Amino acid sequence: MVAHPLHATALTIHAVTGADISRLALIRGIDIDETATTVKIHDSTAHRRCRLYPLPTWTRRLVRAASIHGQLKDRAPDSPLFPLITVQDGEQLRLTATGIRYNLKPAP
Repeated sequence: MVAHPLHATALTIHAVTGADISRLALIRGIDIDETATTVKIHDSTAHRRCRLYPLPTWTRRLVRAASIHGQLKDRAPDSPLFPLITVQDGEQLRLTATGIRYNLKPAP
């Protein structure tokens, strides 16, 4: 179990979308709709290739918690949602994944 909402949400989005660390780093608060039913995953090279992914019902409260966390930290809605856990090739997120024996797959 992962207690921190940002770590849990980043791993959840990875599990649902397959987004690698570099793409997780590009997700902003505004990339998750208000009801947490979709998330936009950015392509690092071309905005035209961004994809909107539906989020399963079971993820919505968790994803919403990450969004609220960003608001509590006074982050602008257009700033990255996972800034500290995706730096240095996602070292913090990788440690979390390893701790729960989750395989954080690299980009395809």
